[in-house]
Amino acid sequence: MGVAPTTVQLIVVRHGQSTWNADGRWAGQADPPLTQLGRQQAAELVRRCRDAGVGAVGCSDLSRARETAAIVAKTLGLAEPTELPDLRERWSRTLTGLTGAEIESAFPGALAAWRNGTSTALPGDSEPFDLLADRVQRGLKSAAALAPVVLVVAHAGVLRAVAALTATATAGQLLNTDGRRIAVAGDQLKDDGPAFGSQ
Repeated sequence: MGVAPTTVQLIVVRHGQSTWNADGRWAGQADPPLTQLGRQQAAELVRRCRDAGVGAVGCSDLSRARETAAIVAKTLGLAEPTELPDLRERWSRTLTGLTGAEIESAFPGALAAWRNGTSTALPGDSEPFDLLADRVQRGLKSAAALAPVVLVVAHAGVLRAVAALTATATAGQLLNTDGRRIAVAGDQLKDDGPAFGSQ
């Protein structure tokens, strides 16, 4: 009789506001930094993490996620965040740098469908969703090796993949530093609700 795998809790959140978020631009794997508001959001994330039992922090290797994660880790007295490149945002050579209005003009309805979860497709030269989901699953498995409870700072596209991997409905545009709590047991992922209770 086999031993049941240990369950790890991942608190997966979107990074704080970046300069391109503020401009309404599709960032993808471009690397805009946090705004001052984004740093304030990271400081607020610290407050929400204090009672969550976080023992380690993992993050995408893009600067907006790294900086958000570093603020939390430093303030909580944890080790520096572990960078997990598999948790980068979804890439799109077609959309990167465009504003929401420009995307809507060129590809009517595509951005809204992606954001509200009615479509996983992106127009043009964009990362296929199944490849995104595969690497996100690898990244979450790596994060689960860090501690019993891990804060994972990533991106909206990563959280869309998490929703698909856990068969959880996607509702509306994901706000900065919001996210989901995911239970990881071996290769199994289960959505445990909003990252910090009711949101």
